[in-house]
Amino acid sequence: MTDPYAAISRSPATITVAGHPVTIPYRPAAAWLTALADSRPSLALMRVSDEPSRSWLIGQLAAGALPLETAVQGSYDALTAVGGRPWWETYRLGVLSTDTATLGHLVLAGVDPAVRTLGEWCAAVYTLLTRNAKPEEVFKFDAQLAAPPPGFEDEWDDDQDFAAMAEAARNLPGMS
Repeated sequence: MTDPYAAISRSPATITVAGHPVTIPYRPAAAWLTALADSRPSLALMRVSDEPSRSWLIGQLAAGALPLETAVQGSYDALTAVGGRPWWETYRLGVLSTDTATLGHLVLAGVDPAVRTLGEWCAAVYTLLTRNAKPEEVFKFDAQLAAPPPGFEDEWDDDQDFAAMAEAARNLPGMS
């Protein structure tokens, strides 16, 4: 479940990994982007969790008591908790922000990843990429952004039913 207010929060987030609480202190977008670049989304949690949580995760993985898949899911849960949107959207927007032109526009606009939350950074990237787009282009971008990666379709919960989405699509200019 996503929390749009998480995108602006600088409070620590807590997720549960194998029944154990894992704390993620506030980290600016720059720290998250570095963690994602180093490990993709799969093990970012190891880079952003607090020291006691990181020690527990590493110890459990080393002992074979924590399946790697469970740790990876913890990273996904952390991205969702901190980004305020499904993890794959946060990850995709983070990746898109590293494009030279996108990053250049953000820097020139004064959006600093060292002082923004990951959610704020993603919101700025989204706004930049959709700012002058036609409604049908925004709809297409939103659909591509929101589509879960293979194997994660069950996690997709955008609070809209199919009929509402189809009606919204029909109401776009140029659509029938």
